[in-house]
Amino acid sequence: MLITFWIMGLATLLTGVVPPYVEIGVAAPILMTLLRVFQGFSAGGEWGGVGSYLVELGGSNRRAFYSSFQQIFILASVLIGDLVGLYITSFFPKTFVENIGWRLPFIVGGIVLIPLIFYLRRSLPETEPFEIVEKKKEIVRLPIAKVFIKEKKAMVLQLVGMLFTPVTFYTVLVYLPTYVIKESKLPSIDGFLLVAIGSVVTIILIPVWAYISDKRRDRKTHFLIASIGGAALSYPLFYLISTGVFLYAVIGIIVLQIVLSNYNGTINAFIAESFPTNDRYSGFVPYNISTAYSGGFAGAIAIALISATKNPLSPSFYMIAACVVSAIAIFFMKDGAKLETLPETESIYYSDILERKSVEEKRQN
Repeated sequence: MLITFWIMGLATLLTGVVPPYVEIGVAAPILMTLLRVFQGFSAGGEWGGVGSYLVELGGSNRRAFYSSFQQIFILASVLIGDLVGLYITSFFPKTFVENIGWRLPFIVGGIVLIPLIFYLRRSLPETEPFEIVEKKKEIVRLPIAKVFIKEKKAMVLQLVGMLFTPVTFYTVLVYLPTYVIKESKLPSIDGFLLVAIGSVVTIILIPVWAYISDKRRDRKTHFLIASIGGAALSYPLFYLISTGVFLYAVIGIIVLQIVLSNYNGTINAFIAESFPTNDRYSGFVPYNISTAYSGGFAGAIAIALISATKNPLSPSFYMIAACVVSAIAIFFMKDGAKLETLPETESIYYSDILERKSVEEKRQN
């Protein structure tokens, strides 16, 4: 996690100081693209590490709740970025924003990020589950190979089952301001406001759903609700935005985010509980792949759909398709929420640990 920190911190800082095209020509967009790629690698590596770490800290009763704070801070960062963009574009001249203003958040963020996060992370202790596996000398040298070779079923189900999460996240909370500016009858500032409102609603509800999930020892139901609800509510959201009535758009995004926040509160626990300690970090890789392609290209896919169909509501079709496909895969996924201890060397898909737990519960009842 220290490696991902250095990559993200330096890439963020350097993004703010890349010379403009008029000074270095085509090297400017090339450098900018490379820095964004490094940020993407860092975010992908960060996700599984932090998710695994927080789940393992949560013990048997607070795995979703503890790990939900990663989602909370991700959404908080989206909200802060949204508000910074709103402030800069609202209170500074356009020429200043285009030349200098857009650089300031990257420079300030990099300067603050590097010393603060390094100070916090260098003293983090290892988790108890990891120390147990290490003591038994069961650490896997190439855990990523184990995930792709020996845990194909878990990998494929996760890859498809989590598909809707990056699609809905990037379409609603990242692409939406662009959609409002280009396709909606609403003022451009309303796009930022809608993302801010959606982020706040989700941030508030994430720990609530996580707490309920831990209490009920259930992750799968939350994901089914989120995927099926996302399929049902995606089209109404874009329709309400297209009306040009801001209040309707606010209602649409609030209702959708109430449903989608189900997965935000439980996603880390759902993934982490499926994989054993000796490859849990690598178990998040399928989700990262899904995020990179289905989520990372969400904006481009939405724009392409509008161009091909001439229908401004067509981005919702992509969300609906992703939600439906994910719901089918989630139905076949296993849920490790009831496990008192996390699996150490085998995933729940390739051991009888869940079956033994079910027998024990029946005997107790």
